[in-house]
Amino acid sequence: MEDTAQLQEKIRNRLDEHRRELAERQRLIDSTMKEMLDQRGRFAAEAQHVLESVVHPRLLELSRQFDNAVISDRHSGTDFHCTCEFAHTPRFPATVSLDFGVLPGEKDEELTIRYDLQILPVLMEYKRNEEASFPLSGADETIGRWVEEKVLEFVDTYLRLETHPLYQKDYIVVDLVCGMPISATTASSRIEKHGHTLYFCSEHCKEAYLKEHDS
Repeated sequence: MEDTAQLQEKIRNRLDEHRRELAERQRLIDSTMKEMLDQRGRFAAEAQHVLESVVHPRLLELSRQFDNAVISDRHSGTDFHCTCEFAHTPRFPATVSLDFGVLPGEKDEELTIRYDLQILPVLMEYKRNEEASFPLSGADETIGRWVEEKVLEFVDTYLRLETHPLYQKDYIVVDLVCGMPISATTASSRIEKHGHTLYFCSEHCKEAYLKEHDS
């Protein structure tokens, strides 16, 4: 019986030790999850603030400059996005999406702003994405400057669609005076004649045409 009693005590000790290990493991899990959820909540609050107060107003200002632009906000989980979409038009013959995402940073007290640009069809080289890290809070001004810089870079890229030969190939016309190929969407001068539009590279060519055909 003594041998059995000793074994019983050892088994109970092992069971007690195992329960203590499980309790400690659960305590660590609870602590880790609480910290993670608290951090996720802090990030979500700051990301929503940055999206609404910093990113959205700047993309709204961009959209106001183009009749074919629409902006929208969305978020799921830890991703917060503001997107400005540009419809295909003769002046800008491509479907374009400009997106700014507010994402968790590599460190707990950081967030990442990501810039993504998609132009379809892809007929020219352009910067498709870039990202930068900022403090989780108190960086509105710095983030605002970075977003504005990316918006201006986008404008430069988007305006290239007006004159790029591959995008404008369906809208190329010929100046009847000098023979220069020009885009009908950006031609500086034009006249309506017999139900047709005639395009010219400059007022000088237009005046020369009118002088020749009105005389």
